[in-house]
Amino acid sequence: MSTLRPFALVQGGDAWSRASHSDTFLELESGTVELAWSLPEDEGDPPAGPAPAPGGLAFDAECRLYRSDPERGVVHRQLWSAGRASGLPAPVELFDPPGDARLGDFARADSGRGPLRRPVGVAVDVDDRLYVAEADAGCIRVYDLWSRRLLRTARTGPGTRPLDLAARGREVLATVEGVDGLVRLTAREGPEPLAVPPEAIAPDRVAVSPGGAAAVLLGAGTEGAMVLPLDRPRDAFFVPRATDLEWESDEVLAVARFPGEPFPRFRLTPGAVERLQPLVARGYDGLGIVRTPEGRIGYGSAKGFRTAAAARVLYAREGTVTTFRLDAGEYQAEWGRVFLDACIPAGTSVRIHSVSTDESFDEPALARRPAGNLLKATVRRPDLSPPMPPLSLLPDEPGWLPLHRRETGRELAWARPEPGDPFVTYEAPVMAGAGRFLWVSLELKGTRHASPRVGSLRVEHRGHDHLRRLPRTFSRDEVDASFLQRYLAIFDGLVDELETRAAHRELLLDPHGTPEDMLPWLASFLGMALDDRWPERARRTLVAEAAWLFRFRGTLPGLRRFLEIYLDEPVVLLEQFRLRGMGGAVLGDRGPAASRPVLGGGFRVGGAIGEPGESPLEGTPEDAFATHAHRFAVLVRGSLTQEQLDVVGHVLEVHRPAHTLVEVCTLGSGMRVGRRLHVGLTSALGRTGGFTTLQLGTWALGREAVVGRPEPGTFPGASRLGASSRVG
Repeated sequence: MSTLRPFALVQGGDAWSRASHSDTFLELESGTVELAWSLPEDEGDPPAGPAPAPGGLAFDAECRLYRSDPERGVVHRQLWSAGRASGLPAPVELFDPPGDARLGDFARADSGRGPLRRPVGVAVDVDDRLYVAEADAGCIRVYDLWSRRLLRTARTGPGTRPLDLAARGREVLATVEGVDGLVRLTAREGPEPLAVPPEAIAPDRVAVSPGGAAAVLLGAGTEGAMVLPLDRPRDAFFVPRATDLEWESDEVLAVARFPGEPFPRFRLTPGAVERLQPLVARGYDGLGIVRTPEGRIGYGSAKGFRTAAAARVLYAREGTVTTFRLDAGEYQAEWGRVFLDACIPAGTSVRIHSVSTDESFDEPALARRPAGNLLKATVRRPDLSPPMPPLSLLPDEPGWLPLHRRETGRELAWARPEPGDPFVTYEAPVMAGAGRFLWVSLELKGTRHASPRVGSLRVEHRGHDHLRRLPRTFSRDEVDASFLQRYLAIFDGLVDELETRAAHRELLLDPHGTPEDMLPWLASFLGMALDDRWPERARRTLVAEAAWLFRFRGTLPGLRRFLEIYLDEPVVLLEQFRLRGMGGAVLGDRGPAASRPVLGGGFRVGGAIGEPGESPLEGTPEDAFATHAHRFAVLVRGSLTQEQLDVVGHVLEVHRPAHTLVEVCTLGSGMRVGRRLHVGLTSALGRTGGFTTLQLGTWALGREAVVGRPEPGTFPGASRLGASSRVG
């Protein structure tokens, strides 16, 4: 559509929330509308019986799973691998049963219970310290998993019972029966009360997101169970029969209920709580859920540890959504075409209907359309759509119209869909009379297991006027006029799109706005050949900064910027002469090899400065160059794949000066004393992934792995002189 044809837009969750919904579901994060759904379990009665006994699950940094069994009084440890359910070692009990010296050589009869007194919660902090909450003992025990020893026993107070634990960095949050709010503790300090909102009284369960946000569950196992985010208590919401909760990501929260029931999922954004499609957990034992290292929700069952899968929902057969009042800005406006970005699977359909009028109908006495199940998509989100005009005031309008899938893609000039985008553009004429205001209704039809999805809607509010240019004879009859209006819209759309592309052809010269397939053409104007191994973001930036890069080609700033564009992270170019003395070498003919240590007297590499005369060299000029050439190193703060190393090597080969030698170094292996350890130059302080724990049959000793674990070092605020650190 050209700039001469403005259009009204309905896009995003906020815009669709202003629409009127009937049997439709709105996903606020993506801003898409689909048919309302329900679960097969929702149609039956909830499971009867008391709430399951709480338990605990946690992962450590080595992907080992820890599961507590409150009834037996043990904690199991099990190796875990993403996508691998068989072939792993069987779970083992982490703690040995306590001995009894009074029995001598005799053994106590096996009572079936372990050494712990009802462990109901477990957590592992970033230092691989295991926290176990023993409800019947009224304490939280802290174990060091590497030295396999008990560090301390933290008492929660007389008459109290710890219920659940959640790790947040080096501290652990705990819910304690008999204590209002939460308590926090570390491997060496606590427990101490944690300031929480007054609404978080006597929480039962607690969960911490990867980013550190915490949420608690109140009234676990009851019909009035409530989830309360601590950073925004006003967004609390009820989940009947909820027994546990866990963060799937920094925004998505999963809630476990009774065994046999699905796990509801919610996206928590500021000011709104959006309900997502739930998870199904077959065989759930009711002992709690945990976030796996790959970001999924795991749980325990009679067949071992399993991960929850997306539930198969049942969609409504039919639903409608009506947009808010679209305003053309002028009376008796002629509306043109409507464009819909939608995903319509086989067996489903979307039809469109529109009405227009010059009256706004803002009076509250006019009835608005029902919101349907909009509240299934959001919690406490009002229907903001203006009322539809009364049908008695509207002229007879055509019925529902089908949509036509555009063969040429989107109508927007030079626009290209994102790779893997399932949405395509559909088109239909607006069969409504002239009027300033327009309402567009979409009828969605699907099956019990498939639903169409609608993304965005655009409506031209200036249609074509070709019908007026024809003799009146062709438009006297209303049926003929309606057919010609739609038929001529086909040719008008083609001409308008060509005009729009011509009017916006300057977009092709914008590196950040041109289509991806036009980037090589644009780069050819600058004499550049783009490497397809570079990501699209880097290629666009490279074309945008080509003039500056060519100006500083071969210099330190130019090389640094080249590599930073590709790697999308800072790099360090370190010249070797900054770390050692200069040698002597020359570039030139094959005559007697000598170097004059005079700056400005000729082009040379190396040489001792300050002493006149010539310094004879041994060997050939090639040997002298290989030994004394100007060298520099490229330091990358991270690990690179083989493809990335090839691209970096190609950039350096093409754009570095010819008289230099270069070495590419990554900083994934950490610092080593005596081997180029220069803080701020060749090394960076912080955690590194270059060395991991040795696993037999997987790693090579001395290269990527170390055996054992070093003694804990000094951590500000977490270490004590003489206890965990030494000076000397």
